[in-house]
Amino acid sequence: MGAATELRDIAGARITNRFLSVSSDELVGSVKKTMTQKAKDLEIVDYAYVVDEQNKLLGVASLKEILQAPDEAKIITIMKKHPVTVDFHTDQERLVYLVLKHDLKAIPVVDGQNRLKGVVPYHTILKVFHHEFREDILRSGGIHHRVKEIEEITTPASRLVQARLPSLVLGLLGGLLAAYIVTGFEQVLDSYLALAAFIPVVVYLSDAVGTQSQTLIVRMIALEPQFSVRKYLTRELKIGSVLGIIFAILLFAAGTLGWGGLHIGFVIGSSIFLSIIFQAFMATYLSAFLAKLKIDPALASGPLTTIISDITSLAMYFAIASVLLKYFQ
Repeated sequence: MGAATELRDIAGARITNRFLSVSSDELVGSVKKTMTQKAKDLEIVDYAYVVDEQNKLLGVASLKEILQAPDEAKIITIMKKHPVTVDFHTDQERLVYLVLKHDLKAIPVVDGQNRLKGVVPYHTILKVFHHEFREDILRSGGIHHRVKEIEEITTPASRLVQARLPSLVLGLLGGLLAAYIVTGFEQVLDSYLALAAFIPVVVYLSDAVGTQSQTLIVRMIALEPQFSVRKYLTRELKIGSVLGIIFAILLFAAGTLGWGGLHIGFVIGSSIFLSIIFQAFMATYLSAFLAKLKIDPALASGPLTTIISDITSLAMYFAIASVLLKYFQ
């Protein structure tokens, strides 16, 4: 989404004006009466939104709170101040996260001056959730296309080929580049054939850590857009370092005991340690950088991330092997 977010994908495009807004000096009894009279015309009956003379949102009172309060009480005394709101141009995906996080049945949409522009009802949020979930599933497989068209059984095979081919071609190019990297270190492999046996595990672990890091920061960006990227990146590097040490020790032991040499264990352990840290950093930084550019960080997921991870992991693996093995000759 990001910079290319369509107008239909923002919160303002999902609002309804069929909700109850009341002034702060109204009595609860009056609000109850109004809700009863207008129930058929209201799309949202779970909340009453309290506004001032300029239509600025002051608070929200739930139906349960209204029914339990005495009629002579003022609505302002039972309302919840500082309710969860979204801006008119907020991406619709964030609506889902906020509703789930705060257990809401609807969410108000305001402008820069906190004026109430409308409310997104629960059934609309469920539709958005369903759409975004299906879209993310397709993206994880490298299919960037309209969800509905992909899922229609009547969609021509040619259209589906067009939707799936680009990421596969990109994967082919990445695979050829990876093969070129391996070929460039053919002399090292000839001398130390055991290194070839560890290529799958180095690539897999590095890719897995990168995928985990990216998944977590994409979720953080959606839930808490104002979080400190520096602090988050520092924490992720610490986690990557711990994971790198753990797997470095395990692979060092495997290489030393299973393939008969401290030099093999040391090379593999060092490679996986540095590779895991690098992938944790790159996955986190790339997602944060894309979000800063107003580009959906989820676009970096799927085959593209896998290709980058595989190529960089292989390059680091053989580069480290070439340097370190010179000292064991």
